[in-house]
Amino acid sequence: MLDKLIEYIKNNHPESDINAYLDAKYIQLNNAQLKQIADALERGDLPATPASNCGASHFIFHFGSTLILVQKDTTDSSAAFTAELAWETDFLSVRSVRDKAKGFYFINFEFDDDYQVTLLETQKIIEGHVNNTEKNQAIVDKLMPVLKGFMTAISD
Repeated sequence: MLDKLIEYIKNNHPESDINAYLDAKYIQLNNAQLKQIADALERGDLPATPASNCGASHFIFHFGSTLILVQKDTTDSSAAFTAELAWETDFLSVRSVRDKAKGFYFINFEFDDDYQVTLLETQKIIEGHVNNTEKNQAIVDKLMPVLKGFMTAISD
C-alpha cells in the first residue's frame, strides 16, 4: 500500500516532499497486534506515557487501509508530533460509476504530549471535495487511541 501511496502523491501532488515518506521507518501492524495493544491499554498493563517519550521521531504507522506519517515537531509549537493520515478510499467512484480507481484522502494534524489533537490544513485535497472538519475530527479521534497505544508501547 505504501508503494501505491507514493505513486499517488507523485502523480497527484508533485509539489509534495515525497522524501518525508521515503525516509521514514515503516511499521505495519496486523489485527492481532492491534488487538494486543488495545487489550493491554484496557487492562492498564500499558500505562500511557507522554508522546515526547516515544523514541521514534519519523515513522509511518500502517494498519488496515490507513497510513499515518508521524514526525517529531521541531518548531517552537506546543505540539510534540505532526502527522499526515492517508486513507485509501474509493472517492473517485462517488463521482463516476465508470471510474472505480482508488485514491487517498488526507488529514493533517498535530498532537501534544497528552495526545490532544489539533487539525491542520492540508494541501492534498481531492478535486471537487469539500473538507468536513467534523468528519475529519471524528476520524482522527477514532484512530488516536491506536496511535497512542503504539507510541506508548515503543516508548523509552
